[in-house]
Amino acid sequence: MAAISFASLIAAVATESHPLSSLPPWLRLVVRPPTEGHVNLKAGSFPGHWINVVGNSIGLTGQTAVEIYERAGKKALADYVTDIEDTVRIHFFLFDEQMDRLTKSPLPAEANDLTARLPSNGLDYKRSGEYIFTAQQLTGPSGKKYTLITSFSARHFLTRDYSNLAVRLFFIFITAGGVCYWLAKYIATPISKLGAAARRLADGDLKVRVGAGFSRRHDEIAELGMDFDLMAERIESLINSQKRLLRDISHEFRSPLTRLTLALEIARRSENEEAFKALDRIELEAGRLNALIGKLLVLSRLESGAEELEKAPVNMAELVEELAADADFEARGRNCRVRVVSADNCSVLGNSELLRSAVENVLRNAVRHTAENTEISVFLRCKKNGGSNRAVIEICDKGPGVPAEALSDIFDPFYRVGDARDRKRGGTGLGLAITQRAVELHNGRVWAANILGGGLNITIELPAAKT
Repeated sequence: MAAISFASLIAAVATESHPLSSLPPWLRLVVRPPTEGHVNLKAGSFPGHWINVVGNSIGLTGQTAVEIYERAGKKALADYVTDIEDTVRIHFFLFDEQMDRLTKSPLPAEANDLTARLPSNGLDYKRSGEYIFTAQQLTGPSGKKYTLITSFSARHFLTRDYSNLAVRLFFIFITAGGVCYWLAKYIATPISKLGAAARRLADGDLKVRVGAGFSRRHDEIAELGMDFDLMAERIESLINSQKRLLRDISHEFRSPLTRLTLALEIARRSENEEAFKALDRIELEAGRLNALIGKLLVLSRLESGAEELEKAPVNMAELVEELAADADFEARGRNCRVRVVSADNCSVLGNSELLRSAVENVLRNAVRHTAENTEISVFLRCKKNGGSNRAVIEICDKGPGVPAEALSDIFDPFYRVGDARDRKRGGTGLGLAITQRAVELHNGRVWAANILGGGLNITIELPAAKT
């Protein structure tokens, strides 16, 4: 807006010399006309340099007029001056040594004092009303002295006095700046609120709404706020329906599963030896179904935010060592090892059961998918990140890895990658999803990356407690 105002000012002043234009009232507050009387412009200033250039040009024209007068007389001089005045709109008044007028037009009274103070050489000029008068002495071919006085419009922008222009521009920009600041704030403030609400919605706050803050507005931004609230309500409804469905299905599964287990116990008492094998298989599948339902319930609680975190300092080194030992015991059945390569002494303020579940799920996932006769490496490091401490857990297996485009998808519920990570290995597709939700509840993050040469590296980063 400041640039536009300044450009408008320059355009208005620069075109002011046009005969059909007039100085607008607001511009008169900025550009003060030169004072009456003799104009004193600083040597070397742009307006002063312009006046001198104009004076020199006028002097050349006057010199030609003097030569025409001495050669052809007053009539030829009058014709030449008339042509010049019609062309450049500058009025010429030529006088001889006795100050007798040689041109037709009489000299305006405002310019009489120029002849009295005219220097022997050089240029003098003054302002009177809407005109600037210049005076200079010329020498004809005969050696006679002549005085040339001219008048032209003072409306040209280069002849104006700009001594107070900076101050006046400052006040204009302050006024325009205040209006622009109010306008920018009026537009930007609700947009910032919309942005903050969108970030809160992305962070999981499904209750966020902006309609109350836009109740006094009746513009497009208010309509955008209403659309945002409608979108937020729809998203909240869909997600709540999904969570409710997940929770209801889990509960509905658990009741018949309990009855199935009870029926198995009753059947064992009456069936023969051959039926026991089928019953054992039913019991195994019922146990797997029970574990799946348990994980579904845990995931439902984590996603709904119903899980109340009772935070306490958790020694991550002890937790990792304990879980690695349990996983190593399971891994020996496949001739594999789980080894803690490094375990820095650091603690995390959080829920020990959720943290245990998060790390255990990753370890079990690594044990299932690592190649036989390989070793799973576990690292626990405490790192400085900016002004905060972070506990970083890395679990590296020697399995087939995951396609690059699926690295983020493996944390989605029930997501599996091809045949290498399907039910044949005992996975349900919920372990890593629970890990991600548990880590996010502790303001941490988890991600996966393939290892060069084969294998998958899953990293858990958590805010470490101050020591």
